[in-house]
Amino acid sequence: MIEMDFQDLVDSPRKVKTLVGTIAFLVIFPVYFAVMPSLIGDSVSGGFSSGSGTWSVAFEEDLVTLSETVSLEDGETHESFFEVLEGEDEGRIGFVQIDVSCNDNDDPGPGFTDSADGVSDVSGVSGEFSDQSASGDCGGGSPGFTMRWDVTPNYSGEGYEVDGVSVNDIENQWSDNGTGIGEWLVTITAEISSPPGPIIGDIVDSDEDFDITWTVVYYNLVITPVFDGA
Repeated sequence: MIEMDFQDLVDSPRKVKTLVGTIAFLVIFPVYFAVMPSLIGDSVSGGFSSGSGTWSVAFEEDLVTLSETVSLEDGETHESFFEVLEGEDEGRIGFVQIDVSCNDNDDPGPGFTDSADGVSDVSGVSGEFSDQSASGDCGGGSPGFTMRWDVTPNYSGEGYEVDGVSVNDIENQWSDNGTGIGEWLVTITAEISSPPGPIIGDIVDSDEDFDITWTVVYYNLVITPVFDGA
């Protein structure tokens, strides 16, 4: 076995340079990784989440829809429900929305347009959400009606840049707080308006078709650092 003392390591200029470089590397290497998170902020994949910085925030969305069509007579109702399940793969819930559309194209003229009323029941949903009511005619540029609930407050899905905050701050801002899970329910009531037909007692229009679409938007945050000059 070869034994070397300190004198053997510094007995030439080349060995001195090598020794100094090795010592400098051993000192600088751990300091570099200790300081970098505070300089560039947080890295989601690296697990650092408390450092402030400039960030680009994007939303990767996944839409889940449920559609049905029902035919209703005047005064008839239909309960449409949508079960939102909890799942880790889907991500956070942005919003839940119902669209009810119809097209009254079988009346003899203006003044006899069918319409629909809707009333929600969100008592079966986790979290604090307010019931809504809406109505709409079955014609025109936007026939029917829409109801929407933002499970994540003020959710828009639009990306942006932000400065002086941490990844923790961003993730806390965009959170559904574990709410929105359960049965969303809307009761739809048809209002059929039509004149008597040519034959006494006949009705030209006695019912209407309503297309119902539920949508839940799940999302995941994509947070990346923005460097000066990038």
